[in-house]
Amino acid sequence: MNKKVLIVCKGHQNIAGSQLYLKQISTLFPRHEYEIHFAFSRKDGTRVFDEISRECTVYQWEYDWRHLPIIASFIKGFEIFRKIRPDLVIFNGSEDKMLCPVWAACLSGAGRRVMVIHWAQSANGLPAFRKKPGHTLPRPSFYSIKTRLLRGLSLYTLNRIVFVNNGTRKAYVKLYKIPAKRCSTIYNGIEPEAFSSMKSRREEFRRMLGVRDDECMALATGNLTEVKGYKYLISAVADLVDKGVVVKCFIAGQGELEDSLDKQIQEMGLGDSVKLLGYRDDVPALLAAADIFCMPSLSEALGYSLLEALAAGVPVVASRVGGIPEVITHGKEGFLVPAKNVNELCMAIQQLVSNPALRKKMSSQALATASGRFSLGKMLSESQDLFLNELQRSRYTSLVRCLFL
Repeated sequence: MNKKVLIVCKGHQNIAGSQLYLKQISTLFPRHEYEIHFAFSRKDGTRVFDEISRECTVYQWEYDWRHLPIIASFIKGFEIFRKIRPDLVIFNGSEDKMLCPVWAACLSGAGRRVMVIHWAQSANGLPAFRKKPGHTLPRPSFYSIKTRLLRGLSLYTLNRIVFVNNGTRKAYVKLYKIPAKRCSTIYNGIEPEAFSSMKSRREEFRRMLGVRDDECMALATGNLTEVKGYKYLISAVADLVDKGVVVKCFIAGQGELEDSLDKQIQEMGLGDSVKLLGYRDDVPALLAAADIFCMPSLSEALGYSLLEALAAGVPVVASRVGGIPEVITHGKEGFLVPAKNVNELCMAIQQLVSNPALRKKMSSQALATASGRFSLGKMLSESQDLFLNELQRSRYTSLVRCLFL
């Protein structure tokens, strides 16, 4: 009898890293050996969702308890888990949105439960302490105590928690007192061949984008959201133009900030220097044409866009946040700058624009890093070992064992 795997995923209207991860790990479960089910929120409208719907059984379930009464959400999830009776449940996303699914799986007697956390939400954004007036030292806020307790109990019911960077893993262990032996780090992976093969058509792609031979092309890819920090990149390009630096910047992606970013570009008079490309399915081609990749994120667990740039051999200028410093060594594959610091971002880009020899050196380092620690084969091998190990364990776990073992 085939093993049953249920993957619970919360995504976006636009494709994000968690959806790309979803496509990658789904290849680990051949359909002739496993019965694969997915539970998506009704708000998910990505192309990945459409592709999966054609191949697997998909349940639509608004499981974010902040958008649906918690009792109704829990009952819906409980019914899904009891109907499928999965041997393995993979929660793919943010722990905040997964609180209801985690408890529904635990109390319904579902099999082994693994959460893959792609965001550094608690490590980066949780106000664990708030400094109160009249006190020289910050004290725990009521909000932080409630939040830590609820999240901690929920995370404790899981059999395994997978993080995509070490920094977030260590922060969670410390903040929520999760047993370290239940936590693992598996870096995201990328297939370098899909990007390196495009280099031979570099000049063709640059002509299509209107980039001259004497112009340096900077590229950023990702959803147009506040956390990506694109407004700081646009401001940095404005400073470069004021200094007479010849550079063209392209931003590929879609999202709710498209209008405001376009307005910023026009108000700064950067219509010829910064272009919003919208959603593109030819990112390897864009990277082949690029000289510099920019990631001015305010928070980033470990972005696939960053790994794609390395796989294409493009030097990187990125914020020193989240898991980025675990990928980029300052001065090796690129430069790290403080988030929101337009001046530092501008200087790092200018240094690469003015030094082709340095770009070439960093390009070689980037390729070596991508094909080593962050290869798709390495990520899939480590993920497969972890998932198969969980499947080999007991199918059902009692609530007592779930909480205390």
